[in-house]
Amino acid sequence: MICHRLCFSLLMARLTLESLLAQKQELPTIAAVIKQLRQRHPWIQQEQHRYRSPRGFQPWTNHLAYAALMEAGLETMDAIEDSVGAWAATTCRWARLQQAPPRFLAAELAAAFRHTALPPLDEQLPVVLPCFRLMLPDGALFTEDGVPIPVVIVADLRAMADWLPAEAKRISGISCVGLALDGTTYLTRHSFQQIGERQPTVEDLSHPAWQWDEQAVQSTNQRMEGLAINALLVQLYQPELLTTGPAAKAPCGKGFSAGIADDTCTVRPQGPVWIGKDFRLDRTPRAPSEDTAAGTSSSASRRPHWRRGHWHTVLHGEKRQNRRMQWFQPVYVGLS
Repeated sequence: MICHRLCFSLLMARLTLESLLAQKQELPTIAAVIKQLRQRHPWIQQEQHRYRSPRGFQPWTNHLAYAALMEAGLETMDAIEDSVGAWAATTCRWARLQQAPPRFLAAELAAAFRHTALPPLDEQLPVVLPCFRLMLPDGALFTEDGVPIPVVIVADLRAMADWLPAEAKRISGISCVGLALDGTTYLTRHSFQQIGERQPTVEDLSHPAWQWDEQAVQSTNQRMEGLAINALLVQLYQPELLTTGPAAKAPCGKGFSAGIADDTCTVRPQGPVWIGKDFRLDRTPRAPSEDTAAGTSSSASRRPHWRRGHWHTVLHGEKRQNRRMQWFQPVYVGLS
C-alpha cells in the first residue's frame, strides 16, 4: 500500500528529465493546470458532457483533467523509474481507453462500508467490471494530510493482463488508484490468493511489506481499499442497491456523440449511476446479547458500538447448489 508523492507539476509533458532532476523551473499551480486541461485537452472536450456529477461530488470535467494530468506523466515516470507513478498513469490511461464509467457512492452507504470487513477474494470473482471510477461524496476520504480524495479508479488486473509490466505478470487482484486534489496518487492492491504464486518482492505494485510505508499512508490506503472493494462487490452481488438518476441537460459540445441533442442545441448527459442512493444505515441500537446482559463480557464491550458488517457466501437456486456472496450490514449494538 503506497502513496505516490511526486509533485503533480513534475508530470507536465513538456518537462524533460533533466529539468525534473534540476528542479529549477517555475511550475504552475495545480488549479491553473486543471483549468488549462479542461479548456484545451481534446479528449476532455469530447467527453466533458457525457456525464454530470451530482451535487456533493467532484465535477466530472475536473476529474477528467486530474486523470489526464496523471496519464501525461507516464513517460516521465518510466524515465525516472518511479513504478508507483507509472502504474497510476497506466491505470488512468486504461480507464480512458475502456471509457470506464463513473459510479456515485452515496454517503450513507460509504458510512456503512467503513464498518464492513473485506472478504478474501479469489479468481472466481466475475470479470464483468474491468474498470470503473468510484466517485466519492464530499468528506468520504482524505489523505493523512487532510487533502480530499474524491475519486478512486478501480481496475481488475486480470482484464489488464496485456498492460502489466513484465515483473507483474503473475500478480492478480483488484487495483485501486486514488487521485487526491493536491496531485498525489494512492495505490493499493486487493490480492487474490493464488496457488503457486511467487512471494511478493519490493518490485510488486503495492505490497504492504514495503519498509518505507508510513503508518498514516497505510491507513489512508486501507480506508480507500475498503470503499472501493465493497463498491465493486455491491455492483456484482447486490444490484438492488444500484439506481440510475435522471439525465440533466448540458450545453452541447463539439465531438460529443453519447448524448441526445434537441432543437435548443443542448445535450442530455447519461444519468448518474448511484450506489446506494436510497440506502439508510440503521442506527437504531440493538439490545445486547444474552452473554453481555448476564455480565460475562467486559464493561467496555457493553458500550454502544458498531458490530462490523461482512460478506458471506450463501447458497441459492435449485436445490441450493449455487453460491453467491451476500452483504450483511453493520449493526449498531447499544444498551437496551
